[in-house]
Amino acid sequence: MESLKAIIQYAYDHAEGFKKWMNNAGLTPIDIQSKKDLSKIPVLKKDHLPNIQNENAPFGHLTTIRTSDMARVFMSPGPIYDPQTHEKDFWHFAEALKEAGFNENDIVQNTFSYHLSPAGFMFDSALRELGATVIPAGTGNRELQIQVMKDLKVTGYVGTPSFFSILLDAIEEKCWAFGKDIHLKRAFFIAEMLTAEMRKRCEGIDISVFEGYGTADCGCIAFEDKQGPGLRVTSSAIVQICDPLSGEELLAGEGEVVVTLFDKSYPLIRFGTGDLSRWVDGFEGKRIAGVLGRISDGVKVKGMFVREKQLASVLDHAGYSIFQGIIRRENNQDVFELFIESDEELQSDLGEKLRDVIRVSPILAKVNKGCINRNEKRLIDQRSYELKNT
Repeated sequence: MESLKAIIQYAYDHAEGFKKWMNNAGLTPIDIQSKKDLSKIPVLKKDHLPNIQNENAPFGHLTTIRTSDMARVFMSPGPIYDPQTHEKDFWHFAEALKEAGFNENDIVQNTFSYHLSPAGFMFDSALRELGATVIPAGTGNRELQIQVMKDLKVTGYVGTPSFFSILLDAIEEKCWAFGKDIHLKRAFFIAEMLTAEMRKRCEGIDISVFEGYGTADCGCIAFEDKQGPGLRVTSSAIVQICDPLSGEELLAGEGEVVVTLFDKSYPLIRFGTGDLSRWVDGFEGKRIAGVLGRISDGVKVKGMFVREKQLASVLDHAGYSIFQGIIRRENNQDVFELFIESDEELQSDLGEKLRDVIRVSPILAKVNKGCINRNEKRLIDQRSYELKNT
């Protein structure tokens, strides 16, 4: 509690945006004397962050140091600007990776992007904190990726399960043997649902699998440790499950994952991630059941959040006012189809324009006018979020 009171006082004194947030709620730091008192502070919704940052660029006056004092600044879809200070393991994923067995003897292929969004650096810094050697592989180029794995005797993988599935397929096509040509021992997955089928496939070739949960804003939130069901909450933050409307903390049932960081440079306090979860029965306050869905219009596709308003900003400008996106799961891969009503062929560069905004390439399909039901949502997720291991 002393740490919590200290970070709230520090944020109130040094982050003008947080002070205004508290004052608008009629609160001062003295009103927060226990973890239970945290619920007095209104939840700062992730979906509101783009507008807050736009009003007071770049961080909505929620940071306590100047932009020029940051080590890096990223831009996540939204757009949301995410700062990184000079702290070695700024996003606190080293704890999760250590639990997964990563150490100084590992050579790890990091397949997250190092471009604009922070995922690549999140795991690069955590792995370096553990002393591991990192290959900044990024996304795509499956033939090159598996050649690197073979040549450098890579022992660890960090990335999404869907991309790992693609690499495993490529390795099998080459008829390379695990343990002889490929030396992978462990994999850490995040940003997508890990299916029981994918877990079984990895374990069948003696690859130890762990999964985690985090966001660009908060870093590590929870991770698998195989010491109990679900995901263990990080030691670097306070995690609450809250009523999405009232912000009241819940001990049972589904609610929004709300995070409070002990970070003096970017003290996000009562930050609503927009993700739905619940406490594992018997482990309240300690273990969550993974991500069970979203409370907003944001849908995670191939590790990136896609929002209806992002699609509309591109499509409306291009003259396509009626559209519907469908996300489903096929062969352990996210499939994103975007149906667009038009009398003419779609603009040839429309897919590229969309990718520039949402960082994902949808499958575009032209449909005749009147084919899309105006009463349905414009972005529909047909996947099942219920995670295994709960």
